[in-house]
Amino acid sequence: MKARDIMVSDVPVITTKATVAQAVQMLKDNYGDESFINAAPGLVVLSERGGLAGILTPLSVITALIGDMTGVTSAAKLDDSFFSERCDMIKGLPVSEIMERQAISVTEDAHVADIAELFVKHRFQRLPVVKGSRVVGIIYRSRLLFAMTEKMTT
Repeated sequence: MKARDIMVSDVPVITTKATVAQAVQMLKDNYGDESFINAAPGLVVLSERGGLAGILTPLSVITALIGDMTGVTSAAKLDDSFFSERCDMIKGLPVSEIMERQAISVTEDAHVADIAELFVKHRFQRLPVVKGSRVVGIIYRSRLLFAMTEKMTT
């Protein structure tokens, strides 16, 4: 079995220049979309030329929201306005400033065993599939699991 057999070709993408606020809205819009069922929410980030630049995950946004907490008191963290202020700080940033720069991708011909090794080694939740420099799909960890264990449930 190859990457093309298990990838989702309807890939949620955003550009490096999009704002964090736009990215969060896309994550919200895609959440619950049946084509991404059992998928870890996230966006493939494309460069200006349309090639793979990185991945934006909920954890990327949470990490940016938390930021440098040095000097922040416990009382400040408990204040209802804490995350509201943090949102104001990052919402206009370009996605490129907070995305995960994931240089690892696979081609459509990659074998499932090799893909599995990448998921385990790097603890990925998703892995882009490329053809040349263009992203043509994405493999979610759950789809990989279901493909590898198909004989258990049939």
